[in-house]
Amino acid sequence: MFKPFLQQLTKVTDLAILFATIFVFLAFITPEELSQAPLNNARDDYDRTTSSLALVEAEEIATRVKVEESISVSSELTNSIAVIKTAINSIDTELVEGAINNIGIDADQDITDQTNAELDQLNAELDQLNMELITNESQLQLFRETSEAASNNIVMLRNQLKTIEETIADIEIAALSSKAVSWLQPVRTNTNELINAAGFDGFIAGFAALIFCLVCRRRQTWFKQMFGIYFK
Repeated sequence: MFKPFLQQLTKVTDLAILFATIFVFLAFITPEELSQAPLNNARDDYDRTTSSLALVEAEEIATRVKVEESISVSSELTNSIAVIKTAINSIDTELVEGAINNIGIDADQDITDQTNAELDQLNAELDQLNMELITNESQLQLFRETSEAASNNIVMLRNQLKTIEETIADIEIAALSSKAVSWLQPVRTNTNELINAAGFDGFIAGFAALIFCLVCRRRQTWFKQMFGIYFK
């Protein structure tokens, strides 16, 4: 009752072994599919570099705005200093002329004291403006250096992006030109895992044993005729 079933099962097993042999053979004579890891890594580098470039560009714009603001402040301070210096020179001139015109005559002490007070106030404002100008010039120099560094980083990151884009294009071209058969790659992968698990020698021995069994079943009559003495 089970003999026909066993015969059919044997045929199916033989066919399965035969097709497995063919698939494994085809998988290893065709080129291996290129790994996606380099392409994924290149794309990740591209995304990271793009983000860094956006941040540096925003920083460069903000720093450039600060540079322009500092230049404007320096210009205003310089103008204010020039106005105060003109006022001081004017007061000094008036004092000299007053001293010349009033030789031998007692000058009005109140006017003199008021003039000296105005002069002191103007000198104090001048000193304050000079300090502010020095501080602003220092900040301006810092902003310019920061802006220059950001500009250099932008150039560097753009060059990196260009290099990464070329790398991605090369990998994609290589993948398109590859002659690997995609549907055979799982066979190669599974076979490699089996080899790693059983060892290469063990895999070859087991595979050879399966082929030998298949040959024995196909050539059973011939084996009996050649080695019949051993089966008696």
